Amino acid sequence: MPDLSDELGRLISEQDLKVRCEGENVWIEGPASAAGIPTGSVPPDGLTDTQLLIRALTAITIYDDCEDFLDWCDEFGYPAGAPGRLDEFKAIGTGLANLQSLVGADRVSELCMALRIGQAIQMARPR
Repeated sequence: MPDLSDELGRLISEQDLKVRCEGENVWIEGPASAAGIPTGSVPPDGLTDTQLLIRALTAITIYDDCEDFLDWCDEFGYPAGAPGRLDEFKAIGTGLANLQSLVGADRVSELCMALRIGQAIQMARPR
């Protein structure tokens, strides 16, 4: 399986994507559309486009793995009634749909699976 960073670099190049961060949101912009993905925190300065995409895919993967809003809140320890959390949850879903339109649902699914596999390998390695 190819390295996720390499795959993301190819995706950026092939699709002529621009990746930027605006506050907690990672924006993936193509020639005709864009997808904004809330990541839950402001990333440190100096991240590469690939690192920003990994942040966005991580948020998407967690969102996708949760059954619903309450499950997502439990995953992060958020109170469900906290201001802005439902909007953030919905924004991830909208961003996911926009990203699927931008690069293809199958491609997003493949990238999320590659992220999950990489995380599982990291967790399985002895420390």
